[in-house]
Amino acid sequence: MVLGLSFVLFTGCAMVKHKQTYSDYEAQLQTLKAQGGEEKAPYETAKAEGYLKAMKSEMDERDVRGAALFSEKVDQYLQQGLKKVQ
Repeated sequence: MVLGLSFVLFTGCAMVKHKQTYSDYEAQLQTLKAQGGEEKAPYETAKAEGYLKAMKSEMDERDVRGAALFSEKVDQYLQQGLKKVQ
């Protein structure tokens, strides 16, 4: 019982963190697009957007591990794209 409750609390806390991260990434993606990312860094912009959608899908399925893996990819491509547009 205690172990099950611990898992639920861990999963819930992790999802809250991923929801905030997702919101932050959405804002960064909009910034990237506003700075011409679709023209200056089309590959990075498209990859970041695709991985962001995949991250959302994993969050909707409450898959913490999957969301974390896609989160890393989103961050990677956002950072690369933002460097290219500066």
